[in-house]
Amino acid sequence: MFRRLLPSLLALAAAGAFAGGADAHFKRATANAFDDETPWAEQANALPAYPASPSWVDFTAGNTERNRLSVDSSALEIGADGVVRYTLRVLSPGGVANISREGMRCADRTLRSYAFGDTIGQRWIESAKPVWRPIRAEDGVRHALRERLCDGGTPRRSVETTVAELIKQG
Repeated sequence: MFRRLLPSLLALAAAGAFAGGADAHFKRATANAFDDETPWAEQANALPAYPASPSWVDFTAGNTERNRLSVDSSALEIGADGVVRYTLRVLSPGGVANISREGMRCADRTLRSYAFGDTIGQRWIESAKPVWRPIRAEDGVRHALRERLCDGGTPRRSVETTVAELIKQG
């Protein structure tokens, strides 16, 4: 009985393997037919000059934020790679300024610190860990910035509309 059943089982297994292989080939050939298969890559980016005469535009990050927050509108950039690059100033109530050069990807809600400002030497100090990281839930400043710099999951249309949004939302 096993000898009569063996050819049938082999034929059935071969038919299943052929059908599965054809299906897998079809899925592989059509799954990304219209998708861009090129992975995202950040464009080359040089640090701008240290802000000698910045055009600070203030914004708020809620009632609990005591620091004065500003973005230099003259150093705002929207890259072809979908990254909004900006210079951020956080001014404490005591007058201490922290300046940083950052980038934000609206699509995946990530942030990268490129450099930090040396306010005494008037120069940039490049970040020791320039990696993309998610915007933390407790980071009210970056969430407020995302609302102003991004239109949903994409950067705003232009630098001008972004600056207008910063001014409008204050």
